[in-house]
Amino acid sequence: MADYGISAGQFVAVVWDQSSPLEALKDLVDKLQKLTGDEGQVSVENINQLLKSAHKESSFDIILSGVIPGSTTLHSTEILAEMARILRPGGCLFLREPVETAVVNNSKVRTTSKLCSALTLSGLVEVKELQQESLSPKEIQSVQEHLGYQSDNLLSVHITGKKPNFEVGSSSQLKLSLAKKASPPVKPAVDPAAAKLWTLSANDMEDESVHLWPRGRTGKREVKGTGELSAQVGLWKLLPGRCFPLCQLPLPWHASLQAWGAGAPEQQQPQ
Repeated sequence: MADYGISAGQFVAVVWDQSSPLEALKDLVDKLQKLTGDEGQVSVENINQLLKSAHKESSFDIILSGVIPGSTTLHSTEILAEMARILRPGGCLFLREPVETAVVNNSKVRTTSKLCSALTLSGLVEVKELQQESLSPKEIQSVQEHLGYQSDNLLSVHITGKKPNFEVGSSSQLKLSLAKKASPPVKPAVDPAAAKLWTLSANDMEDESVHLWPRGRTGKREVKGTGELSAQVGLWKLLPGRCFPLCQLPLPWHASLQAWGAGAPEQQQPQ
């Protein structure tokens, strides 16, 4: 029993079939109950009823199947998948099954490699062979009677597999450093026409000839739908006898726009 690593407080399932001697089954269960103690639990399940037993997932720490002396249990793909489901993360399955030593097509009895592959496909990891031994005369007879199979190349193999340390089908977010580095901000393209409108030459910037005045006498108007006032302010260049507009832009109204700046003759104010 020490080979199975069973200790106090664990939940253990023993799976048997019609080939399992009842006295040997009872003896195994008694030994397991002593090992698990009052805080543990030992469940006994017939392999043909395991799929109907409705055990919750992650119910058992250890499952023993076909290990009863004299058993010749075969484990189908569905049974192995169910055992993997009801094992707790990190739990172990120990099974014993007759295997063929020769490759036989469409054989009911698998080879050791095919049996290990079946455990891996069921979701178990660290699958490995523990021991091989010859079948006893009673076990050979049991294979013929219960399995309807006869061969001179049979052995009994002990295999173990472990459930991963997470529930089958669970998910977890992975932290991957795949984020792209932020690109430097791209300056918006400048409309050439707008740039030309707002660009002044050195000659246009002469202090005595360039002035900023409101458009019209009052220089103010109502912004549609807001009830607020704004002003059209223009940049003007003074030429002899007239004012030449350089550009205009709307600005929020301010009381200072009601007065004309000094040096702007009344007759030269823009209309």
